[in-house]
Amino acid sequence: MGVIVWTELRRSVLGPGTALLAVAQIALMLNDVAAWRGVWPMASAAVGAPWLFLGPVAAGLSAYDTLRRTRHQSLGAAGVGWRVPTTAMLLARVAMAVAVVTAGVLCAVVVNLTAGAPSGFVWPSYLVVALAFAVGSVAVGMLLGCLGGPLWFAPVIAVLLVFLRAAWFQGVSPESSEAALTRIFLAGRPWDELNTRAVVGAVLETGVVVAVALALPVLGDRLRARRVGRVYPVAARDRLRGLAATAVIVTSAVLVLASPPIAQARPPASNPLCSETRPRVCVWPEDALLLPGLAEKADRAGALADQVGGRLRPQLDEFGLSRGDNFVAMGQGTWFFSDTLAAMLASSLAPVRCDPPPDHPALGTYYEAEYDLTALFQLQIEDSERPAGYGDSSGTDLADVMQVWRADADTRDAWVAQRVATMESAVQAWCT
Repeated sequence: MGVIVWTELRRSVLGPGTALLAVAQIALMLNDVAAWRGVWPMASAAVGAPWLFLGPVAAGLSAYDTLRRTRHQSLGAAGVGWRVPTTAMLLARVAMAVAVVTAGVLCAVVVNLTAGAPSGFVWPSYLVVALAFAVGSVAVGMLLGCLGGPLWFAPVIAVLLVFLRAAWFQGVSPESSEAALTRIFLAGRPWDELNTRAVVGAVLETGVVVAVALALPVLGDRLRARRVGRVYPVAARDRLRGLAATAVIVTSAVLVLASPPIAQARPPASNPLCSETRPRVCVWPEDALLLPGLAEKADRAGALADQVGGRLRPQLDEFGLSRGDNFVAMGQGTWFFSDTLAAMLASSLAPVRCDPPPDHPALGTYYEAEYDLTALFQLQIEDSERPAGYGDSSGTDLADVMQVWRADADTRDAWVAQRVATMESAVQAWCT
C-alpha cells in the first residue's frame, strides 16, 4: 500500500501541492512569529492558524485531482476496503496533510529552541486539532470530487465550504456551544488548555468526513446502476456492515455536536515565576522568556510612582494565576503590561471615594483626565514612542501627549498636576 500511495503522490498534483503548502505553512507562521516565539502552547496553536488559508487550498487541490481521476475510471467498482483505489487516494491526501502540518511543527520547534524557550515542548492537543482539520479539508475535497461535474465546479465548492467551516466559528464566545466547533486561531495562552472531549470531537468530525468520502463512490455507482436497471445483489454481511457504519457515522456526528467548548481554563500554576522588583511580577512558567522585560517595566513604573506620588499594588499576576491584579502579556512586547501599570498609577493619584452616579457630568471629565495621564505614564514607563500598530480607543489626543512626553520635566509636572486637579475636582463634585 505504501508504494501505491507514493505513486498517487507522484502522478498527481498532490506532490507539488504538498511542497507549496509546506512552504506556505512556514511562511505564514513566521509572519506572526513575534506573537508566539518562546511560548510553547502559543507556538503549538500557531501550527493550526495557517489552515484558515491552507485548508481551502488543500481541499481545492484534492477535489481537482479526484475529479480528473473519476473521468477515466470508476472509483466505486472495487467497493470499500484497504487495497482499493479510493483508499489509496485518501491515504495520499492524508500523507499530504501530515507532511504540511509536520513542516509547521518543525518550524515551531526550531524557532522556540533557537529563542531559548523554557523547558517543554509542543502541546499535542493543538497538533491533533490542526491535523484533524487538515485531513478533514482534503477529505472534503475528495468527497466533492467524487460527485463529478465540470472540472472547475468541485474545486470551487470545496474551497468555499472549507473556508466557511474554518471561519464561521471564529470570534464566538469561549463559553458558547458554538465554541466546540472552533478549529482555527486557537490562542494557545498559557492559562488555557484544550478540552479532551472537544479534541476527540474534532477527530470524530474528521472521521465522519473520511467515512463519507470513502463510501460515496460506492453509493454513487450503485445509484447509477439502479437508474439503468442493473441492480447487483448485496450480501447480508455487507448489508450489516453498511448499517453498522451508518450507525457509527450518525453517533459520531451527534457526539461532535454535543462537544463542550474546545478551550477551558487551566488550574493556576503551583510554581509561577516571579521577579524581585517593586511591584513584584509573576507569570506562568510557559512565559518565562517574557519575565525579564516585564520586570524592567515594573521597576520603571515603581520609580515613576515615587516621582509623581502615586501607588502601585505590591504584586501583579499574569491572567489566570489569581483572582485579581491580573495583566495580559501579549507577544514579545510589553505595551499591554505597561498600559496596566500606567492605568493603575493614574487612578491612584485621585482615587474614587464613592460610587459616582452613572449620568453625572463630571464622570466624563474624570475619565478623560485619567486616560491622558495613563497615556503619558505609559510612554514614560516604555521610554519609547508608541508602536505603529498599537491602537487606542480612549479618545485621548495622543499627539498632545507625545509633545508633553518630549517636553522638559517642569512642563510634564505641570501637565500632570493639572489633570490630577481635574480628577480630584470631579470626585469632589459627585461625592458631595
